[in-house]
Amino acid sequence: MIRGSARGLVVLLGILGCGPAAGTEGPTEHGSGGPQLPRTGDTAAVEREALGEPQLLEMGGDSPVITIRVVFDAGSAEDGAHAGITNLTARLLVGGGTESLTYAELTSQLFPMAGELGAQVGRDETVFVGRVHRDHLAAFYALFRDVLLTPRMAEEDFRRVKTQVTSELELELRGNDDEELGKEMLQSMLYEGHPYGHPVLGTETGLRSIAVEDVRVHRQRVFCGGRATVGIAGGYPEGFAEQLRRDVATATWDSCMGRLRLPAAPSVDASRMWIVDKAEASATAISMGMHIDVTRADPDYPALLLASAYLGQHRQFAGILMQRMRGDRGLNYGDYAYAEHFDQDGWSVFPQVNTSRRQQYFSIWIRPVEPAKAQFAIRMAVRELRRFVERGMTAGDLERIRTFADGYYALYLQTQSRRLGFALDDRFYGLERSYLERLRESWRALTVEQINEAIRRHLRPDQLQIAVVAPDATRLADALASEAASPIEYAAEVSEEVQREDLAIVGYRVGIPRARIRVVPLSATFR
Repeated sequence: MIRGSARGLVVLLGILGCGPAAGTEGPTEHGSGGPQLPRTGDTAAVEREALGEPQLLEMGGDSPVITIRVVFDAGSAEDGAHAGITNLTARLLVGGGTESLTYAELTSQLFPMAGELGAQVGRDETVFVGRVHRDHLAAFYALFRDVLLTPRMAEEDFRRVKTQVTSELELELRGNDDEELGKEMLQSMLYEGHPYGHPVLGTETGLRSIAVEDVRVHRQRVFCGGRATVGIAGGYPEGFAEQLRRDVATATWDSCMGRLRLPAAPSVDASRMWIVDKAEASATAISMGMHIDVTRADPDYPALLLASAYLGQHRQFAGILMQRMRGDRGLNYGDYAYAEHFDQDGWSVFPQVNTSRRQQYFSIWIRPVEPAKAQFAIRMAVRELRRFVERGMTAGDLERIRTFADGYYALYLQTQSRRLGFALDDRFYGLERSYLERLRESWRALTVEQINEAIRRHLRPDQLQIAVVAPDATRLADALASEAASPIEYAAEVSEEVQREDLAIVGYRVGIPRARIRVVPLSATFR
């Protein structure tokens, strides 16, 4: 069983599990397609970073389960004109066998040892993950090593995996997951013409252009020792970690290339909106966001993380968006905000690890609402964001959300694999202290004045980009541009306070003219 979705692939063999898959792309202002970067083989037209030696991060411990994470500084930003090739390459490595074993034989050997072997691809990183009981470590590692260093990469496996990825792009993401479609369209807006601007899964054109030889060459260019960081945790035997590092270091092919130097994120001078016209959609999905010059290495990151939690922590009622939009009005299932890119880890409520990015964005996710309430929901979310930036938080707000976050974020580190992943993320950002330790210390020291200054410094509602998936896109676009009132009816009684506030929301001006609202045919997405 192999399954992916639009949030980032995790393939597990042995104990077979599933994780979400990543990425998408939307059309440019002049038609379909994404960033026009050099093809994979064209290395002269881009600037690249220097290669280094594989780094080793050991966590140790006495757990009988050994976790291995090999992270390469190579994600979909490296795809060039072959949009989707990095993901396709990683998928073929874990789903195509080794030189000595077919995929079926590899799976049959992993199954009795309950071994897990998977890959996850993001914009800037690809991680290969292995987990097994230490009693089977030697046999498991021989398979894990061969998957990375001597993969089969046969034509028939390539065709099978490519068909799976194409189906995930065209049928799952575009056809069945409006929420992910909206979130990925937002990234297409934010990173239009940029290496982040196309999907991790790829585009139709990109996937069609990829041949098995392209994938073989791409592997040696990006999944090589000069881009690797190796992490291991658990009760592994002495000398094993260094052996792992040395083995990864042998992947030093002559064609290994340094990581692409990213251009600046596209400049934005005003808010705009893209609405995907999906006639069969039963509800309207909404995502909005803006670039921010903040990563985990920035001193303002802890403040923005608290700010996003105050607006809407993922799937928690601590946030005011969740309280006011779902709790008070029952508009939808949930409303959340994020201070960095967020991919959900499987079916948990927590973020995936090892999805680090060199450039980040702040976003708000309004889960699907009834089409008749879409304009109201957009107005309310924009109004809440603007009021939040203008007014900031009070001392009481800060204390409440800080107390919540201090306890809740400790759950982020509850498994060995996640702790190792966060430690590797710290390494990515050049940080020496652990994620939670840094956050807790910073949160305790923050004043309400400091957090409000950080909010005003980085959040720019006048540059808000909004992506929507709706069943009648033209009608919604015209209604939003007209700024006509959008009265709302509730199935259940709401409080007088809510009714009074609604009077201000139904006529609230979003301020995006029709010329900056683009209707995108569903068939034009990810072309």
